[in-house]
Amino acid sequence: MDEMQGKGMACPPATGDVTLNLKNRGRAIEAAMYGPENPALPNTGFWREMAKEWDVSPEDAKMSRCGNCGAFNRSEEMLQCIAKGMGEDGDPWSVIDAGDLGYCEIFDFKCAASRTCRAWIAEDEEVEGEDEGEEYAPGSNAAMEGEDDES
Repeated sequence: MDEMQGKGMACPPATGDVTLNLKNRGRAIEAAMYGPENPALPNTGFWREMAKEWDVSPEDAKMSRCGNCGAFNRSEEMLQCIAKGMGEDGDPWSVIDAGDLGYCEIFDFKCAASRTCRAWIAEDEEVEGEDEGEEYAPGSNAAMEGEDDES
């Protein structure tokens, strides 16, 4: 594992292991409806489902994206891990910029800021109870729904 610059912390394995990253992303798709597949399209059905899930309008649902989720990590150290994990071939920074990539601390995978999932939480929100999914402490992995939680 690589050390995050200046922090002495290891880079998450999924930043450098494409197979693990895809597995974790697949888990987010199945467990939390990570999507939409192509955020540039209207995706009316997807946003209708997310609105129903959160009991809000589709317009309001569209405001809750990975990019403004409390679990979306775009720290300089994490972006360095993502870039290093992409390797020397090509320009990893152009890929990071094009996808507005960050790291999902809940599902442990590289994700795009323009997407969302059921586990979305407000950056300054302290999540409580089963209705919201799980508690999340920045920098740690939150317990998944159905797992025992010590809170």
